Amino acid sequence: MARTEPVARTEMPGSTLDAPVRELLERIAAPAALEVPDMAAIGDALLDFARRRAYLDPWIARLGETSGLLRLHAPERGPRLALAHRLDGQMGAIHDHGTWVALAPVTGLETHRRYRRPGIANAVPVVEEALEVSPGEVVTLTPPGDIHDHGHVLGRGVPAYVLILAGDDQTRFGRTEWDLATGRHRILRPGVGGRWIASEPMPAD
Repeated sequence: MARTEPVARTEMPGSTLDAPVRELLERIAAPAALEVPDMAAIGDALLDFARRRAYLDPWIARLGETSGLLRLHAPERGPRLALAHRLDGQMGAIHDHGTWVALAPVTGLETHRRYRRPGIANAVPVVEEALEVSPGEVVTLTPPGDIHDHGHVLGRGVPAYVLILAGDDQTRFGRTEWDLATGRHRILRPGVGGRWIASEPMPAD
């Protein structure tokens, strides 16, 4: 079993946005404000941002070989941006977001699996789509079709450094997390972040 490292959660200091992040937020403002967000436009904007290696490489170096994330932009409300990395064989827990989300690798290969929402109580989600996402590709999700997990599968390329752009702070919403190994699920009440790695034991309540 892969060893789980502490999750790094470091905010960008100060309140002044770096120009590349500000440009990304300005570009997605209109498509994100629509009653039904234009996820194609949001995904294209994130892809262009992911190509800005001169800006992103120092963030990657700062995260290093840590299983966790760095927040590039994390306001109290509204779109937020993070850079995430999991180590060899580490997949995140199956979860939903309660808000739209887009994911794009900067380097490496990210396994992303989308699940069908169970139609009956206490059922386990079923994989609907499994992708191997590399730089130049993006995945977008919107509720209620936002049940997914992502990370690295042993033997499937080099673990990715992946950008995660979300429409809001997911911990503001009541969400659900599943554990395929045991068939259990739990409700994540507002303020609860959930498990970072699927192999972590699911709490009793």
